[in-house]
Amino acid sequence: MKHLFLSALSLLTACASTGATADPVFFLNGEVRQGEMLFGFATPESKVTVNGDTLNPRKDGWFALGIGRNDDGKLKFEIEKDGKIFTRSFTIQPRKWRIQRIDGLPQNTVTPTPEEEKRIAAEMVMARDARQKNVDMEMPLCFSMPAQGRISSVYGSQRILNGVPKTPHNALDIANKEGTPIIAPADGIVLLVHDGMFLSGKTILIGHGQNVVTSYIHLSQINVKEGQNVKKGEEIGKIGMTGRATGPHLHWVVSWKNKRVDPSVFLKNSEKFCPVQAEK
Repeated sequence: MKHLFLSALSLLTACASTGATADPVFFLNGEVRQGEMLFGFATPESKVTVNGDTLNPRKDGWFALGIGRNDDGKLKFEIEKDGKIFTRSFTIQPRKWRIQRIDGLPQNTVTPTPEEEKRIAAEMVMARDARQKNVDMEMPLCFSMPAQGRISSVYGSQRILNGVPKTPHNALDIANKEGTPIIAPADGIVLLVHDGMFLSGKTILIGHGQNVVTSYIHLSQINVKEGQNVKKGEEIGKIGMTGRATGPHLHWVVSWKNKRVDPSVFLKNSEKFCPVQAEK
């Protein structure tokens, strides 16, 4: 299946680049549903908008687009090239989410004091500002899992902490012993390093271009600095349980602009762009 996808990809890219087709080429890799990170393609040098917002495709025509956990309605695309306009509309499909109960957390991390709430709010603004930094690079298309371990919590589940309903879990939790290496899943630039956020503990944010940012939370050790360029496979830190955590794990967040998407689905869609492994 991957061979067919890559063959079609190469053909469409070649046709679009040489002007072999009069109309703009456009298609999506992924499902139009809640929590999805889509990879889209439009004829290179096209102007691409979705619901009126301008996207910035790579030079080869590929772009990323995230759909939030609670998003609904339609995605309305307009692709313009050489005066020709192509439009497509997709309805966002809903998903069902799990209920997850977690007990035994320090009570002040579940119901913080007013002073702690101010700190949490300030740290959220810090992370938001970091995600909005401009990353001057073409987004990689092939991402990999950032750590080895057991998946202890999935994206989208409604969390009930010490009996108190909280916001949904918008990440993938990878559990393993403290000190397990964490690697960069793709090339990027370190946007934020924090040695001890109230909820997140030791935290790293990496920008990959086109508003795609990956976050690494609850670390026991950080091996990178803000502004550093990292390469895919480079060790950036180690799994821990700093901040609000009941055991050692990596809380891995994938976001597009202000939308957090499902990391597992993101990896599945990205896999189609990874080199085909030779069969033994």
